[in-house]
Amino acid sequence: MMPRLGDFCWSELLTFDIKKAKDFYTSVLGWEAKDLEVGNEPYVMLMSENKGFGGIMKFSSDKENITSHWISYIAVKDLSETLEKAKKFGASILKPVTLLPEKGRFAIITDPTGATIAFWESFLRT
Repeated sequence: MMPRLGDFCWSELLTFDIKKAKDFYTSVLGWEAKDLEVGNEPYVMLMSENKGFGGIMKFSSDKENITSHWISYIAVKDLSETLEKAKKFGASILKPVTLLPEKGRFAIITDPTGATIAFWESFLRT
C-alpha cells in the first residue's frame, strides 16, 4: 500500500555504528532487520510483519557536534514543485534531488525553524 501524499512514509537512522543500532532496535522493539547494500554502502532495512518502514545507514560527518539521528520522509506527488515551494517559504536545501533508480527520488531540506526533513517522490503508483 502506497502512503498517502503528505504522510510520513519512511524513517532512517543515520549512525556511526550500524551494528549497535540494529542490535538495539531489533532487541528493544522486535523489529526485523534485513542487511542490504545501497550504492556499495551497507544499509539495514527495518521491517515489521515483513513490511519495510525504515532503515539504518552509516553516517559520516566532518562536522563537530553531529550525532547519530533519525530523519523522516514525507510523501509528495512532485518533488521539484515541492522543493520550489519550500524554498519560496524559507527552506534551505541540504541534499539536492537524489535518484534511487526504479524506486523514486528524494531531497532533504532544513525548514525555516532549523528542523531537517526529507521529501520522497515515489515512481511506484498504485
